[in-house]
Amino acid sequence: MPHKEWSDSYSKVVREAAPEVPPFDANDRSALWEQIQTAAAVSAPRRRRWRVAIAGAAAACMVGVAGVATAGVFSAHTGKGPSDAEDLGLGGPGEKLNPAAPDFAAVFDQVTGDIRFPTVDARKRAMAWETESLVTGDALVSTGALRLWMAGHAVCSWTNTWAVALHTGDGAAERQAAGVILGAHTWTSITDTAPYIPASELDYLGGVERAVRSSDAPAAKNALVNSGACAPGLAPELGIAPW
Repeated sequence: MPHKEWSDSYSKVVREAAPEVPPFDANDRSALWEQIQTAAAVSAPRRRRWRVAIAGAAAACMVGVAGVATAGVFSAHTGKGPSDAEDLGLGGPGEKLNPAAPDFAAVFDQVTGDIRFPTVDARKRAMAWETESLVTGDALVSTGALRLWMAGHAVCSWTNTWAVALHTGDGAAERQAAGVILGAHTWTSITDTAPYIPASELDYLGGVERAVRSSDAPAAKNALVNSGACAPGLAPELGIAPW
């Protein structure tokens, strides 16, 4: 848990200085889909607990999706959530979305829109990385899973921004990024999903917080490198490949 002096001082900094990252417009979504369709597969560690389970649970939901498609209204929204406690534990909380739908990028953007990234490019990279493996399969994915994965990518992005500022001596940028990182444990994208995953899957967050408080960039890298939180290109300053 963050120290009070950090929480009090940086919450004000975040409110006043955090950049407004605009939502995707139609051109952004079109560019994202083009990037997804042409991206080469890249090997890197990823959290897979929910994603693997989703494929096994999807078949029961596909009948409802097919019905919607037959009616001529094929959307990523299925209107279906977890069917029981086991399904919740396997696939995560929230509505099950269909990545094969033509509006998936727009829906993905909408359900994760409150998760702030330091730049639009970082957000696009994270969305493309998560979407690439989803649109090629026939599985559904919960909004809770998408939000948790994007939160991890946001933490990674902000940690890289913090490391750059630390390296260049930009005190204002360092404090801004540190404030965002130290507040991440309160994000609903994390708190709403944390009860359904092993606590160890969020160990990286505590490691990053400790690294930030001690101005230790190598420790931040160690916390993130095997966490699955860093999509390709999000942490070049930390030396987390590929970038």
